[in-house]
Amino acid sequence: MLQKQEGFVGQRSFVLPKHLIDFNENHPLCRGLYMTDIGYYPKASFHLRERMQGCEQYILIYCTNGEGWFTIDNQTYSVTANQFFIIPALHPHQYGASRHNPWSIYWVHFAGNMAAEYMRLVYRENLNFTPLFVEPDPTRSQKFYELLAYIEMSYNEENMVYANLGLGHYLASFCKTIYHPHSQEQPTNDPISKVIVYMKEHIALSLTLDELAQVAGMSPSYFSMMFKEKIQSTPIHFFTFLKMQHACQLLENTTLRIKEVAYQVGYQDPYHFSRAFSNIMGLSPRSFRQRRANEL
Repeated sequence: MLQKQEGFVGQRSFVLPKHLIDFNENHPLCRGLYMTDIGYYPKASFHLRERMQGCEQYILIYCTNGEGWFTIDNQTYSVTANQFFIIPALHPHQYGASRHNPWSIYWVHFAGNMAAEYMRLVYRENLNFTPLFVEPDPTRSQKFYELLAYIEMSYNEENMVYANLGLGHYLASFCKTIYHPHSQEQPTNDPISKVIVYMKEHIALSLTLDELAQVAGMSPSYFSMMFKEKIQSTPIHFFTFLKMQHACQLLENTTLRIKEVAYQVGYQDPYHFSRAFSNIMGLSPRSFRQRRANEL
């Protein structure tokens, strides 16, 4: 069976650095339930994962379109649109997309001393691993992207706590359909948010503080102050954080050499890139790629 070596068009994903996982494990509001990885894979052709030793976290996979399958306890199950399943921690398993009609999936890796309780809540004590049907609900997708947005802003500890508290709400939404008839659109004209979008769209550039301040329509000093007050990080350091997250996706989902990954995120010097990556993620790019290859 083939395994896709590059990412999927339109995918989004986020991997928490070790220091944030440590934060979650020790924070009284997070240690009960927290996420370590989260993402969306649309039309994930040739998607395949095999973990013979299982995974340290629980894994929720929610199929919104297409088809797939998973194998656990020597039993293989088919998965179709609007079905989901959860794989317990440390449980050997395989899963993948259908070849003729590949699935689109939302997925979350989660852990904590309440993780098993959330699995029991969602499965209603029926732990035979059969995939369960769930009614489509736009607010569930909205909640997922909200989790992803807040976890992407995890330099702010309050955002991390909020995201993990929201994870419980998201998991509980698989128990029954929850309707919110008066959902509101979030404003998008905030200058700091505008700069962050600009950063993501120009991840391969080496943007300066002056250039970012110009996008925000502020003086560099005022912009830096406002950005740090809201994000709890300097603009350049946060831009580096976004670069390293994009590098994580390239290291995990492509066969690009580390030097080529460095170029993709705006580093001409691979050594400088490796040092920046290690400072953010807690391990070298090579070690990250090897670890993810073993885990995913």
